[in-house]
Amino acid sequence: MHSDLMLDAVRAEAAYRAEELRKAGRSAWAARARRGIRHFRAARTDVDVPAQERRETARETAGVGKTAR
Repeated sequence: MHSDLMLDAVRAEAAYRAEELRKAGRSAWAARARRGIRHFRAARTDVDVPAQERRETARETAGVGKTAR
């Protein structure tokens, strides 16, 4: 009796994990497909996007070179 319950529990857990793995595989595939389509659509547009410029941050130090006495 006890072994039947354990077997049912193990089968249920295996089925649940298999379904979760299938769902994860589908979502990963769908994400790659969406990314490819976005790239393809972006390549077909005639919009000129300027190159991104890197902004340098001005670092303000709290008097690191000066010693407090």
